[in-house]
Amino acid sequence: MTPSILPAAWQGLTLVFSWPNILYPVAGTLAAMVVALMPGLSGAALMALAIPLTFGWDPLHVMLLYGAFLGGATFMGSVTAILLNIPGTAPNAATLIDGYPMARQGLARTALAASATASALGSTFGVIVLIALVPVVIRILPTIAPPEYLLLALWGLLAIGTIVRGSVAKGLAAAGLGLMVSFIGLDLRTAAPRFTLGTLYLQDGFDLVPVFLGIFALAEVLDLSASRRATISGRTRVDELGGSAIDGIAAVFRNSGLFLKSSVIGSVVGMIPGLGGTVAAFIAYGEAARTDRAGTLGTGDIRGVIAPEAANDAKDGGSLLPTLALGIPASAGTAVLLGVMALHGIRPGRELLEEGLPLTFALIWALFLSNWLTSVAGLSVVRPLSRLTVVRTGRLIPPIMILATLGALAFRGRTEDVWVAMLFGVLGYLMKKHDWSRVAFVMALVLGPLFELNLQLTLDLVRLDRIDFWARPSVLALLALIALTTIPTWVRRRPS
Repeated sequence: MTPSILPAAWQGLTLVFSWPNILYPVAGTLAAMVVALMPGLSGAALMALAIPLTFGWDPLHVMLLYGAFLGGATFMGSVTAILLNIPGTAPNAATLIDGYPMARQGLARTALAASATASALGSTFGVIVLIALVPVVIRILPTIAPPEYLLLALWGLLAIGTIVRGSVAKGLAAAGLGLMVSFIGLDLRTAAPRFTLGTLYLQDGFDLVPVFLGIFALAEVLDLSASRRATISGRTRVDELGGSAIDGIAAVFRNSGLFLKSSVIGSVVGMIPGLGGTVAAFIAYGEAARTDRAGTLGTGDIRGVIAPEAANDAKDGGSLLPTLALGIPASAGTAVLLGVMALHGIRPGRELLEEGLPLTFALIWALFLSNWLTSVAGLSVVRPLSRLTVVRTGRLIPPIMILATLGALAFRGRTEDVWVAMLFGVLGYLMKKHDWSRVAFVMALVLGPLFELNLQLTLDLVRLDRIDFWARPSVLALLALIALTTIPTWVRRRPS
């Protein structure tokens, strides 16, 4: 990296905030916010749909728009997660675990404000990491191999034991069920079909979006109908609601250690190709659960909102590192970004990070601006949004069901996804009714493919004598991290 990084950063900043350039990130942010409020539609889908609009555009305007797309969808997906138990995007499934119980306790304002604050500050942390680590990561990224992926997945799976409340046996059984479901589809090595029941649909396995919509949103519809609860919060007037936006903002600063740790997790996971926000959010949530001595996570604890939101937004900055430095997409959104860059003659690598450094910073500052715009917008509408929790459930249940169903259909335009969402809706309701951990199930479902593929690849590489597993410093460091973060918790939870 050349020593002109600060002048390039300033030049990129002035490019973003000059007229009419500022219109591009603002418009991109607004579009991404709207899409994020529609379950089943992701930021990556919006980015793909917008490609034809950019034909003939200047490369700078393309980077400004797509930087905003990357950041604008992260926070707003948590709004429906907290208020309605519907994850706007897959990573927001971790936020609803404690966010929705807070809404049921009449603390939706606090949860929304904490989410917005953690989101804005997490994105700031990710951008700082991005700026600081570009020269280092160019050297490190090529050394990341299947053993490191395997241990990251193992870390997340072992965290399941720390988040289970109540019966540990039920929690582990739910995790085992999640792993079994993750194995459905084509074998990752041989491409042989497994448990597909002879259908083409199941050859790709179950996608996370319809599963999450079913196991959380539709399951909650069934639970609300069965419980005959008057409103989501149990209150019928707005003045009966507790909490405030100030409480939510303050909670992030009170839990600054958790916020920083989650932001680090998000930034690191974001740098690693193929992981993305869902893995980052669940690993951060699992780490928060590990340090939860009170055992209140999962019941409406504000820390369960702060951790995944900080990680989910911090990962945006981290995910741009392999994208810009090596041309390796770290997520679906950055994969689309690479395609758009290629269409406009923007080549990732040393050239972009040296001669094209101002353009790179224009993208980074557009991402930064987008994250803050969504968070400020979220804070400004905390009070009116919280009123949804005092609306009669009889009026809410039909729209929630329609929204979740349309979200499953809009995801890929396949009616099978709707049936999958309904199937997992019933499963989620039964798991909730009989006190089986849905969190353990979805964590195993998310991490299962990552664990399986890299376990097989690692074993093959060791068998062929291509790597020495125990001689890799990164492997030893990750093993030490896993031991330090999981063994004490398992020992504490061991029956006396």
